[in-house]
Amino acid sequence: MTRALAAELGDRVGVTLLVPGGMRTAFFDGRDPRYKPAPDAALLDLDDVAESVGFVLGRPAGCEIRELVTCPAREPSWP
Repeated sequence: MTRALAAELGDRVGVTLLVPGGMRTAFFDGRDPRYKPAPDAALLDLDDVAESVGFVLGRPAGCEIRELVTCPAREPSWP
């Protein structure tokens, strides 16, 4: 879908698919412990993901990042 959108928009709007790995957020606060990440789970800080977004937005005109996976080095859910 993002590739089709990028093709349709041409050079008017840059399109990037950002796939973040697990992140340390308040999403699981107050939830049943069995649904929370393990205490030793490899999770990114939100600042790490924001830095990835900044990297994408900082590319010069005409240079686009179409897809970016940003995850902890030990991301268990990514092959």
